[in-house]
Amino acid sequence: MIHWYWRYIPCKGVKLGLEELAIYPDTECATLHLQRRNPKQRIRIKRKHIQEDDDEVFKKIDGVDFEMMLRSVSGDGIFELDPAHVFSFLLMIKTGGWINAPAILTSSLLDDLEVDAPHIFCTPFINAAPIHYRDATLSIEDAAWIREHMNTGLRFTNEPMFQNAMQALTSFHCVPYANARLLLAWSGLEALFKTEQELSFRLCLYISNFLKKGSERHEMFERLRRSYAIRSKVTHGSGARLDDIHERSEYTRDILRACLAKCIERGDFPDTKRLIFGE
Repeated sequence: MIHWYWRYIPCKGVKLGLEELAIYPDTECATLHLQRRNPKQRIRIKRKHIQEDDDEVFKKIDGVDFEMMLRSVSGDGIFELDPAHVFSFLLMIKTGGWINAPAILTSSLLDDLEVDAPHIFCTPFINAAPIHYRDATLSIEDAAWIREHMNTGLRFTNEPMFQNAMQALTSFHCVPYANARLLLAWSGLEALFKTEQELSFRLCLYISNFLKKGSERHEMFERLRRSYAIRSKVTHGSGARLDDIHERSEYTRDILRACLAKCIERGDFPDTKRLIFGE
């Protein structure tokens, strides 16, 4: 029965600033648990131990930092992957880090193998490889924020605007070209603020009023307008300096993260009618 009770998702790209933690729910019998890799432990899993791996995702596992441990709530081998996906989303929103977690295994990478026969089943988890990593560590404070907002994140997965914004943010890290990343970041913001037309003035006004108060709104509004102007040049085939595109794409990505974080903390999405005059 133990074979069907847990699934192990090896992760890299983000350091775990704690030994282990139950992420969801915050009870003794957690569904999602984090465990840091101990560098002194030997990983002796070889290719021969993989029973099934048609997509060859095991080959993509290298430099594992920690594992997500996912429990089968019913104990019958049926697993709900939403908590693991939402954890990776919330971590990306909070820290800017991107988890590369290509595989789901039936045995932990942190444990020594007890048998020599092939016995580990391997299936894909996220079929994407990041191009851009940010040096990120999941601190206990960040982990506490994620734990606090897991239920909201799980609820938001059923909202199309959240789905579109998170797909844009996730895809941002997998695209090699800054101009395409800028378009992705703005598409995520457009999804959150329900813009059906390219009304740059109104969209930038919504965002700055949503995130800032008082005089700080003007500075953000102007930076967003400059970012959107470069986005329009890229969209319509005009030229722009590469360093400008890179800086604007990174800035706009972080604005998208900030908007998503505020939505999650509030438990709802922006009301654009109220944002015309500032909340």
